[in-house]
Amino acid sequence: MNKLGLKAYVNTGIILVALLSYMPVSASAATIFASTDGDINFLLADLQGGTLAMFDDSDQIYTGAFIDIPVASTVGISGPVNSNNDYLATNSLGDTPLTLTGSNNFILGLNLNGTWLSDTSVIDLGANSYTVTFSNGGSVTMVDAQVVPIPAAAWLFSSGLLALAGMARRKRTD
Repeated sequence: MNKLGLKAYVNTGIILVALLSYMPVSASAATIFASTDGDINFLLADLQGGTLAMFDDSDQIYTGAFIDIPVASTVGISGPVNSNNDYLATNSLGDTPLTLTGSNNFILGLNLNGTWLSDTSVIDLGANSYTVTFSNGGSVTMVDAQVVPIPAAAWLFSSGLLALAGMARRKRTD
């Protein structure tokens, strides 16, 4: 490869990384949380007219079962309740418990006029406390939760895809 080809390849990679870093968060990119002590306390909220709910972490598009979360209240997380390592989440309203499949992980959703919104930012307040903000400007503060980190495999897979895209582009220009 000549110097001009290498320069084009490097510039393409820089532009691609720059574009990815400015991409907006999609509606299906909810933060995954887990209970630290068997319950989650939802203390303060300004939901901007929305209704807060909890979903299983596998339901990133908000189409499955959920439980409403009144604020201020506590959602109990108990389990595992079977050999599949499922947990149950129960709210203070007495609704049917939500099954959290395979772990005590969950996501939050905000229903605004029939449309589910995922979180757009999560601020760590320390001591297992977080303020979660949604795209409509609504927010809730919860205690006794932790953010579940994205596995390193996801980051490695993403970087591998970028490398393949760069190599494919390089082949087309040669």
